[in-house]
Amino acid sequence: MTRPIWVLLLLMLALTGRSLGQSPYAPSQHPSAEPSYAYSPPGEPGLPWAEPEAVELAPEVVLPEEPPPKEQRRGRQGKGGPFGGSAGPGYGVEWFPAQPVQGQDVDFQLFEQNASAGLPIYRGDYGTAVLTVGVQNTHYFTDAVLPDTGRAFPDELWNVKFGLTYIRQFDSGSSLGIISSVGSASDQPFQSGDEINLNLISFLRKPAWNERDAWMFGVMYSPTGSLNFPVPIIAYEWNRSESFQMNLGIPFSMTWRPREDWTLNLAYVPLTNGSVMLTHDLAEDWHIYGGYKSVAQSYFLSDRVDKDDRFFSLQQRLVSGIRWDVGKYGALDLSTGYAFDRRYGEGENQGSTLHDEVQVEPGAFIGLDFRLLF
Repeated sequence: MTRPIWVLLLLMLALTGRSLGQSPYAPSQHPSAEPSYAYSPPGEPGLPWAEPEAVELAPEVVLPEEPPPKEQRRGRQGKGGPFGGSAGPGYGVEWFPAQPVQGQDVDFQLFEQNASAGLPIYRGDYGTAVLTVGVQNTHYFTDAVLPDTGRAFPDELWNVKFGLTYIRQFDSGSSLGIISSVGSASDQPFQSGDEINLNLISFLRKPAWNERDAWMFGVMYSPTGSLNFPVPIIAYEWNRSESFQMNLGIPFSMTWRPREDWTLNLAYVPLTNGSVMLTHDLAEDWHIYGGYKSVAQSYFLSDRVDKDDRFFSLQQRLVSGIRWDVGKYGALDLSTGYAFDRRYGEGENQGSTLHDEVQVEPGAFIGLDFRLLF
């Protein structure tokens, strides 16, 4: 089942590479112009062309001066932008060495890999459409059991998604976005209809009266997200200056550049997906960063007793890293950090009391990631 998925992903990555230098966005729609904000659904791997792991919700805003070159802008947000996650098509791995499981005389180790790709299928007067595919696989090395039901802890978990992203810019300055996907987040992806889910983000961005700021309205829904019901998007995009932008509302984000070579990013998506990241540009192509982020992922286990239950993977991280902008489009990112409050368990949503809860002792991790950024 999973081998054809990896083959398809490699094919789309190859097609993505062939389209280098041909951005899927028309000039007036290109999301790389500052200020901009990115979003990935809570608990989801990063959407291509966006992400942990995002599709730009704010198109170009004309500023009094020319924005800095894209090669310099790429390093400003650290790994994956203000919402964490992958910022473009590519491949990444993370390794968490063995740590004890609380209350069980066993260790817990994991290795995670994720890949994403996108293929533009339409670009014209009516907007831009991009096909996307993302695969995340986490392999666990442990003899831990789920304590309430006595089931073995899953050997591996998958999150496989196939999506379509559509963005349209109107002459009035407003823009419409629809981000949809179908996928399966499970230990046995696509085993049955119970493990398949649909995800949708729809938004409308409308310029404010001063033509500098903007309002954003919409809705986001992900059955495997932190909240498994539709969540409204309502935010005011405040572009105070080239060095300070803030999204006030849901989702929340802030970008502040107190100096040309320093950038602070804050982001929050309900309920528990948030990050604080400080980035320093050592040189035009080298950047270091450090900060905090929370990570929440959820899956449908194939052997769950209650079909409404989801299996949650929750943790908080202190992270630091270094990033090298490779050539015109590439970015190689080496990160390390300390993961704590590591919990796994089942429940209907993240706010409910989890059962079959497994808690893992804090410990270090290391990651390596390569992305293509446009």
